[in-house]
Amino acid sequence: MSRSSNLADMTTDGLRDERAACLLLTTDGYAGSESVKEFHADYADRISDELDTRNARP
Repeated sequence: MSRSSNLADMTTDGLRDERAACLLLTTDGYAGSESVKEFHADYADRISDELDTRNARP
């Protein structure tokens, strides 16, 4: 299963929680390396895109 299909299967509330956790992991107090921060920031962006797609549906 791809990450995109995994995101599509999650509830909207679950996506919001996951995005909040990812963003927390991009802060200096939690993340170790720059690559870890970038990974979580990219994942949060993908989650935001999925949420935007859901909000655009009629």
